[in-house]
Amino acid sequence: MAAASVVVERGRHKGWDSWHLRRGPLELILVPQVGGRIMGMKWRGRELAFTQPEREGLTEDVGSVSDVRVRKRELGMPLWGGDKTWLAPQTRWTDEVPFLDLDSGPYELDVERSTPERAEATMTSPVCRETGVRIVRNVVLPASDKWWSVTHRISNASSADVEWAAWDVSMVLRPGKVYLPTGPSSPYPGGVKTLFPEGESSRPRDAFVSHLGNIAVVECCRPFGFKFGVDSAEGWMLGVLEAEGHGLIGYRKEVPTWAGAMYGHGCVAEVYNSDRYPYFEMEIHGPLARLKPGESFQLEESQALFDVPRWPTSEAEVRSYGSHSSVP
Repeated sequence: MAAASVVVERGRHKGWDSWHLRRGPLELILVPQVGGRIMGMKWRGRELAFTQPEREGLTEDVGSVSDVRVRKRELGMPLWGGDKTWLAPQTRWTDEVPFLDLDSGPYELDVERSTPERAEATMTSPVCRETGVRIVRNVVLPASDKWWSVTHRISNASSADVEWAAWDVSMVLRPGKVYLPTGPSSPYPGGVKTLFPEGESSRPRDAFVSHLGNIAVVECCRPFGFKFGVDSAEGWMLGVLEAEGHGLIGYRKEVPTWAGAMYGHGCVAEVYNSDRYPYFEMEIHGPLARLKPGESFQLEESQALFDVPRWPTSEAEVRSYGSHSSVP
């Protein structure tokens, strides 16, 4: 069967200017105006990405903000939505809110290639006034593969050393389950870390976390706040999303891992479930990187969407849904 052609078009998405990358049943919707996000992610016309209803179509004029931290406290925690790059660890965020310039500011978007064989777009942030970091997100959608890539590059644009990790967060609509490989030598019970103080993670652990062999299964089907993570060296996670009228949809995210490296949260992959809105997060991390002025580090991530015939019932079945060779 011939590969589907790739199409890039300008458009509007929930009130924002947008760039639409399409390939067969897949559509990725880029909104550079708000943190350089992949704000929409559709499979066979079904939207899988969450956006915060109160903020749809809004933008933040960060360039006119003279005191970034005052503005952050005024905004509170803006969810916005979609898929974005954060800096880990979260414990080093100021005011317990993502960095304003990187998370809410406008990115520059360059369509570097737009042919039937390949689309490539790069979104570049302003320099963060709090950290001195610039984030570049490069999205590549090839016609010849079932995957797409998101490369996260963090660069030190300051005059002093910095240390951060790239942290990709995808906000997807409930209900669904997330499957994560656990590490055989993990110090966490069952290979799963309970992350505090996210929601009520410790109390519902037994109700929402189970295992299929060496795979942890996190159920995200109702509004209850929790967050769990794994420190596996395998570097992948599989979401199975239940889309009404569309059956089950698989969502795979994968990154390389670095043996012996420190990770911002002690995990390579995490799942957060919201108690306020109908979404959960599939989060994946790179290692902490200490960067001298002018240095960069990049994390190359693969993502894929595909149809899933049924809920997996064994580790082998999870793995069959979660590998490059098996994505249909």
